[in-house]
Amino acid sequence: MRFYLLLIVLLLCVSVSAQETQQDSIRMYFKQIERLIDNKQDYPEIFSEPEHLLLQKAKASGVEKVELLLQLYVSYMYKSIETAKSLNDEALHLSQSIGFKDGELRAKYNQAYLIFINGGFDESMKIVINTEQEADKLSYPESYADFKTLKSYIYTERGEYDLALETGLKLLDEAEKSTNSYLLMKACFSLSHYYLRMESYSTALSYCLRGLEQIIKLKKFYYVYPKIDEIARMTAKLNNTQGALEAYDFFLEVERKAGPAGSFIQSIVYMNMADIYMHNQNLDKAQEFLATAQQMNYENKYKFRIPRAWILQAELFLLSKDTTNAIHCYEESLDAAEAIDAFDVVKSNSFILAELYKQQKQPAKVYEYTNLYNAIRDSLFNNEKEQKIIILETRRKVKEVTQMKKILELENEAQRNKLKLIAIILIFISMSATGMTYSYFKVKAKNKLLYRRTVELAAMQSEKPLLKKTAPPVKEASPSKTQASKKNQAIDDDLKDMILHRLDKLEQDNFFLNPNCNLHEVATQLKTNSKYLSQVINQEKESNFNNYINELRINYLVAKLWKEPEFRRNKLSYMAISVGFNNLNTFTAAFKKRLGIVPSYFIKELNKESNPD
Repeated sequence: MRFYLLLIVLLLCVSVSAQETQQDSIRMYFKQIERLIDNKQDYPEIFSEPEHLLLQKAKASGVEKVELLLQLYVSYMYKSIETAKSLNDEALHLSQSIGFKDGELRAKYNQAYLIFINGGFDESMKIVINTEQEADKLSYPESYADFKTLKSYIYTERGEYDLALETGLKLLDEAEKSTNSYLLMKACFSLSHYYLRMESYSTALSYCLRGLEQIIKLKKFYYVYPKIDEIARMTAKLNNTQGALEAYDFFLEVERKAGPAGSFIQSIVYMNMADIYMHNQNLDKAQEFLATAQQMNYENKYKFRIPRAWILQAELFLLSKDTTNAIHCYEESLDAAEAIDAFDVVKSNSFILAELYKQQKQPAKVYEYTNLYNAIRDSLFNNEKEQKIIILETRRKVKEVTQMKKILELENEAQRNKLKLIAIILIFISMSATGMTYSYFKVKAKNKLLYRRTVELAAMQSEKPLLKKTAPPVKEASPSKTQASKKNQAIDDDLKDMILHRLDKLEQDNFFLNPNCNLHEVATQLKTNSKYLSQVINQEKESNFNNYINELRINYLVAKLWKEPEFRRNKLSYMAISVGFNNLNTFTAAFKKRLGIVPSYFIKELNKESNPD
């Protein structure tokens, strides 16, 4: 018992120490920003007033004019989207007319980014996909990094988290190999954005600070405002409210010395400040900031911020015990999220609305939002078009059921066709029961079969902990993927055998239990490069790196669950962390992808076999 208490105290001390270290780093970077502003007369290219740039633009031509237009775009980007768009369009047309490829690529990125911040994720992604091939990494490294980062942002906002993480980590790997500060800055931006959405706030803050270091080094001052806001937000999420408020005080000081950040940044700052004051129970102050932020969001059409602002407003109403207005705000948020295909927000809001309507004793509304939540939850790993179709079909079905209910109520009131109504209801119940019974036994049989396979795998893994193809995978690789792997450039057999031998030793040491395990780190341990390691895993393990690591973790876990009944009593979240996963959702998805069943079902069946009574 004393050992566990000592361990808890030690962990708390480590956590506090880590927070203090991060806070020291934040203060250090803030001082560097202050020095940059205090010496702004030495950096006219960074702190030039828009009026001065406009005068220069009137006299310039060719490439010089394009550069001035793009600099003006940066000046207005967070202040007036319409003005920024107009300046960027002019830069794009001029670049195309004089054959200035670098200017054209930068202008196209700006175009895609402006569409993104207005919630046009599909349109923005089209521009990225159509242009990124032209942004060669060697010839145009900054444009290359810009497009990859924006791609990761869009994946994150769509809820395609695996693609967002993969894109960010690949860019980070390329940045570290090339020692290009701009690539490193952008890679940290994308990973900070991803981990913030995944609620891994400590990791997100680490990447944010690493990116801020490169911002200061490159003197990209226009990124300073959003990064201060991110630091404040993540510090608040790490339960350091005082540190968050200090960061926002610094934000206001920077605005005083260097000029206002612009409505795009200010709106999210006010939203985050409202969140902090709300959790401090200062509801009046929270309402004041939130109202200002939402006004900015609508005036400037910041569509992808509107859903979150409505959620904050709903939470404020709930704190005031005003459930009716809270429901209204959640519904507004859900509608705004649907408009920009933010499916994760649709899912979370529909779940909350079902619960609130349950409290209000409105079964029709509970039915509507429960169906919507289940549809989105079950389609979590589908592509975007399928998710849109699911939302539309679910709403249509709910509408049909509602209309049918009204018809039946009218017939009941008029006392007509009473027997017919009863017959219809009985037939409907009978068909539904038959269908549900059939589905239940079919699913149950399938789950039982998958469970037996998983038990066999657990037994084998307890003897051979390495990842072998001992059990047929639940989903076979598609022919296209197999053909693609065969097309990979072959590597020397001796080198391949050496990598496999070293990889087997790492597997025996359970390297995959490290939550920070990534392709670059493993390649470094094996004393090879990421490309060769990735190729060997693709060819010999018949998997990509992420799936390979996840399979190792799941195989290790099922063996542990099979052998250690005591371990099964732990929470799923603890199990996920113990085998290297950062969050429960990723763990559950990986378990189901590997074995076809969810971990809770597997544990329940194991316990039944262990305790048949």
